[in-house]
Amino acid sequence: MTDAANQYAVRSPGGEPRVKTTILLTFLGMGAVACLVAGSLMFARAHNESAAITQQAVTRAGAISFAFDQEVAAINYLLKGLSKSPALLSGDLPALHDQFKATPIPEDSWLIFNDLEKQLVNSLRPFGAPLPRHASFANYQEQIDRIRDRGWAVSGRMFAQVKGTVVVALSLRLNGADGQMTHWLTTILGDARLRSLLGEQHVPPAWTKGVYDRKLEPIVVARGAQVGSAIPPPAGLAAKIPDPSSHDTVEGLFEDIDENGIAVLVAYRHSGATNWTTVVAVPLSAVRAPLHASLLQISGLGIVLLLASGAAAILAARFMERPLKELSDQLVSSTRQVDELSGQLLVLQEEERQQIARELHDSTAQHLVAANLGLAMLMGEVIPTEAARKNAEEIESLLGKALRELRIFTYLLHPPDLARDGLQTTLREFIEGFAERTKLIPRIRIPEEVDALPVDIQWSILRVVQEALANVHRHASAKHVAVDARMSLGRLVVRIRDDGHGMARRGSDDRQVRFGVGIPGMRARLKQFGGDLRIKTGLRGTSVIAIVPLSLIGRASTRAEHLLEVLLARAPRVPKQAAS
Repeated sequence: MTDAANQYAVRSPGGEPRVKTTILLTFLGMGAVACLVAGSLMFARAHNESAAITQQAVTRAGAISFAFDQEVAAINYLLKGLSKSPALLSGDLPALHDQFKATPIPEDSWLIFNDLEKQLVNSLRPFGAPLPRHASFANYQEQIDRIRDRGWAVSGRMFAQVKGTVVVALSLRLNGADGQMTHWLTTILGDARLRSLLGEQHVPPAWTKGVYDRKLEPIVVARGAQVGSAIPPPAGLAAKIPDPSSHDTVEGLFEDIDENGIAVLVAYRHSGATNWTTVVAVPLSAVRAPLHASLLQISGLGIVLLLASGAAAILAARFMERPLKELSDQLVSSTRQVDELSGQLLVLQEEERQQIARELHDSTAQHLVAANLGLAMLMGEVIPTEAARKNAEEIESLLGKALRELRIFTYLLHPPDLARDGLQTTLREFIEGFAERTKLIPRIRIPEEVDALPVDIQWSILRVVQEALANVHRHASAKHVAVDARMSLGRLVVRIRDDGHGMARRGSDDRQVRFGVGIPGMRARLKQFGGDLRIKTGLRGTSVIAIVPLSLIGRASTRAEHLLEVLLARAPRVPKQAAS
């Protein structure tokens, strides 16, 4: 017994340190694993924040480009309408001047009627006042040749002698009886209107946003409170757009150094319609700030976790559960923050669409109604000739068609109650309402399983279907439309098919279909989930196929879905008239 006791007394002190070392190493290992997990979550959140900043830059560049494209398209329609004016056709220049003055045009803009040598009518000057000749303008022959070749031309930045400011000109060719160009109509967009269009697209103060002409000369650029045409384009932009006069739309991202030596991330979009290039430049420090902050947080968290693990190892026998509970709480808190951020980003996207719908309904639609009333009042005051009556009827028809199209478009943008009804019911009610308004015959097959998808996927699929149906209405001349959805082999496949005339191609040797704004937007919505958009078109119609690989999508947590529903419920709604 004495020998055994002595033996135990010798071995016991050596075994205790080994046990403590094992416990210490075990807890330190657990702490290291916990640090890696928490750090991964925090880094993933930071990466998502950086990706969101990048996506915001791309979205803003596209939105600014679309806004200027829409402004140019609206002026094109205005000039086409004026080209059929009885005063213009009869050569009654005083009457044409009066009509110019009465024509509603954007702020800081004016209208000009030109022949090949000089300005004949300028709404900025009284009729009969001296007007400049084209030869007094720099590069005038280049401008005339561009109008003659294209029929419709958008200038770069130029100096207006009549007003003494920097402007851009949008011109429409007019032909004589022999089909040769004899005159042209021009709308001038002044600096105030250009600034207004750019100012409607908001970006953070440190960002740069701007529009450059086909020579990459600044038209209007803003950075914080600095607005004008003095900020040059990024040096690397010229290499990204090898042919600024191309009809193709080019967009992308690249890193560069601005004129102040600051590293920036540049999102750009070159419009084939105007040959203008929109740029949004974000300081790289702002893009990388979430990652840098995340590294600091991870380092601090690592130190805290390792210290906590050491303390837990020393007090393991008595206080084993306490440090583990604290660690678990930290992990849960990090996960909730990630979920809340994802929900807020989705809500911001939907609020932007709702704002567009409200603006179209409350402003643009009312302007069209007012224009129609003004036309009716005008016809009551002018001499009722047969030509005037026919032109008035045509204008009235165009206004009515525009108003109908606008109401359909606002219906496409109005926010369905997806959180309340689920994707299956929401899609069915939306498609049936759309078909009723557009006289299409629908066929709908949507399984109930789509209601189990994450909410952000459901919203994206809803928006893809809305955009596809809008394209069917605008371009396909179809009578039937079918919307089918199925979930199989780990994929969600949604097919929107019409029996229209298919998509027009640019030429017999070019198999690429020219897409507008909607198709790239649908593809971008799906790409964020690893999905894709496929288009099949022919003489018997077009199929738009949205594919989302469900195996790559993490299911949204219950807390995130609840937060999204609450935020969507608080978001302002579009007036009911917008959907009528």
